[in-house]
Amino acid sequence: MIKTIFLICASLFCFSACSRLDLAVNWADTFLAAKVDDYFDISSEQKKELKKYLQADFKRLKNELLPQWMDEISKFKSDVAQGSLTKNRVELYFNTVMKNVSSFTGHFSETAVSFMASVDSNQLNHFNKAFRDKAKEDHEKISDTQKYRNNLRDKYYKYFEMFLGDLTAEQKNLIEKHLNETPYPAALKLKNKEHVFQTFLKERGSPEQIALFVKNYSAHPEQYSLPEYKQAYQQYQQSLEKLVVQVLTSLNANQKAELLNNLSEKLAQLERIRKRG
Repeated sequence: MIKTIFLICASLFCFSACSRLDLAVNWADTFLAAKVDDYFDISSEQKKELKKYLQADFKRLKNELLPQWMDEISKFKSDVAQGSLTKNRVELYFNTVMKNVSSFTGHFSETAVSFMASVDSNQLNHFNKAFRDKAKEDHEKISDTQKYRNNLRDKYYKYFEMFLGDLTAEQKNLIEKHLNETPYPAALKLKNKEHVFQTFLKERGSPEQIALFVKNYSAHPEQYSLPEYKQAYQQYQQSLEKLVVQVLTSLNANQKAELLNNLSEKLAQLERIRKRG
């Protein structure tokens, strides 16, 4: 659960579909505190403390990680401009992004531990119910297989078109092939969430146990995952990498220009964020 909340933050900060990354970042602490409130029904004082810790985390990340991310984007932009976006280069960038995403929650482990130390038994019960309600909702979403697949296709189109503009017929066929051959392991993901949740319930016997679980899970969530989910997700990620490589190495002139413009815009927004400190 903690990982889910803070991965929302990662998506806001790194890969936001929002046209203004600076606005997304400025409101991230408020957004995340509201999400935590939905799950735990926290007090105004807890929300205030959580936002304070999150703001400090973001400030530190701006100093430590933002320059690194901007450097990677600049290198990617240079490869696009020079026509050197080869299969190997795309794979390198893809793996770098995936590594950054998977390690992102670890940067918030102290905040997560501090927050969980403030949670009382009623709030844990509220979390239990909220988790069950969300799990039921998620199961309902994937029960209609065709509708769920169509929603996935729409998301692929959205994120590719956000940076590239209109997709070619060939690129759309590549997405269809990916969806057919390696669908996202949604059912296993929900099973894995339940497994992690049950592990959390077993380890919450004392505040010290909760703190240790949250710290370990924030830093290395995969250690709590089911083997079958890890295997399925690895296969899916390999297929996604192949799709990204195929799309980015098949850009036409208009898509290349659109991508360069979008990368320049994102870099300018990140630079404004960096300068604010």
